[in-house]
Amino acid sequence: MAEPAPVIVQPGPGQRLQVYGIERQNCIVGVAGRKGSGKSTVARKILECIPRLFLFDSMGEHAWIPERFDDDQEAIMFLMETPYREQFMGSLVPGADDFEAEFSEICVEVYAAGNMCFAVEEVPMLASAGYTPKKFNKVIRLGRHRNLSLLYTAQRLSECPRALTSATDIFVLFCHTEPRDLDAIADRCGGEIARKVQGLGDHGFLVFDVLKRQERPITGEWYRSLIQTSGPRVNPL
Repeated sequence: MAEPAPVIVQPGPGQRLQVYGIERQNCIVGVAGRKGSGKSTVARKILECIPRLFLFDSMGEHAWIPERFDDDQEAIMFLMETPYREQFMGSLVPGADDFEAEFSEICVEVYAAGNMCFAVEEVPMLASAGYTPKKFNKVIRLGRHRNLSLLYTAQRLSECPRALTSATDIFVLFCHTEPRDLDAIADRCGGEIARKVQGLGDHGFLVFDVLKRQERPITGEWYRSLIQTSGPRVNPL
């Protein structure tokens, strides 16, 4: 017998869309490796396959993004228009000294718009192991209710917010050798994966699925299906 269709309750003024009968899922992917390891190249391969994408480009390395902003207000206007577009790829290269203020504003707009993958380059520039910006924490913890997936990069996994690493579904791990980083990998992925990561070559990496507790095979098309969301689109807030 066919599964019942989800019941969608359209929101009234000041209310959010409610969906019953379907569990909305998202995916959080962490790409971690030292400078020059190739993590930005791998991140790009993943992001290029995503039809609805916004990137907070902390390092300004992703010039391939077609709609690129260096003014946060222009980026916010762009995000406010995304609910009315089928596909888009945009980014903000922060220019202010206060990265966190710009980042928090973008997090608010990304959450309000929903229905996209939000990518963040070099998360430790914006947060730390013991501190997560409040607005970013909301994206991490409640993003699935807004059809928001997340991809982030970092040089060292141990410097990422614990709230983020504990919510990560897929790790793309390049070689790590620092004891703190290996401990962080072992805590999330297990000691065997930490040992494998320590032995990787300069540009080698592995992909670990946290939910399945196993490595994913790296094929020529592995990155195309890495980030997916399910369920009907949500309305902008």
